[in-house]
Amino acid sequence: MKFRTALIFFTVMLLCGLLYGKESPVSGAYIKKKEAITSKYKGVKPVVFSQWAPGVKTRIDANEKIAVITLDACGGRKGSGYDRELIDFLRENKIPASLFMTALWIDANRELTVELSRDPLFEIENHGYRHKPASVNGAKIYGRRGTPTSGDLFDEIELNAEKIQALTGRRPLFYRPGTAYFDDVAVKICYDLNHVPMNFSVISGDAAGFSAERIERRILSQVKPGSVIIAHMNQPGRRLYPAMKRSLIKLKAQGYRFVKLSEYKDKLK
Repeated sequence: MKFRTALIFFTVMLLCGLLYGKESPVSGAYIKKKEAITSKYKGVKPVVFSQWAPGVKTRIDANEKIAVITLDACGGRKGSGYDRELIDFLRENKIPASLFMTALWIDANRELTVELSRDPLFEIENHGYRHKPASVNGAKIYGRRGTPTSGDLFDEIELNAEKIQALTGRRPLFYRPGTAYFDDVAVKICYDLNHVPMNFSVISGDAAGFSAERIERRILSQVKPGSVIIAHMNQPGRRLYPAMKRSLIKLKAQGYRFVKLSEYKDKLK
């Protein structure tokens, strides 16, 4: 009973914005859903913490020359900028992309989020409320500690899902945590919340500060039928735009077609 009371109190405080200082819909259904997840995974300990945890999707199961561009918008200390040149290039060439946004980035770019959501080339997906690794025990990676409990992970996924739906009218289908790390329990919770845990098969290297030439080489050498590329749209001026421009034009010349994740949701592996 004490645990239940504490959970309800914590959740109400969170939803009222007293813990994170952001607006959130106070909902009895939200509290009940969080209680169910917390109860289901109470005492369950993870055994894997990885970008490739079992159940995480990384590519499309396809032989045809298709590929997906996923762009993360991390926000906060990772930057809340906007690579307008890159997005304009995608628009001019009618190249779709799946955009993974945190609440941090959305709060800094609310009108832009709505604008991008209305463009049929793009879909807005879930990159977490506070850009945390997805864990149930506070596992740490790259110096960043993950969500400490199943309830905290619930908030990390669900609060941002509700924010995106409230702004855009569409609930996200896919979730990628900060650092792209999941533990195996977090993967199960993700599915419970009707999100597909989604990572990638091609790492552009823009986040590591690679040169445009190196990013281009990585993309061109690694893309295969069904590939999912990860890059970032929140750090303009980091050499991604010229690399993507050259590599995507070359891939199109090779016969590749770019698609959104939602178009192949049932063919991911």
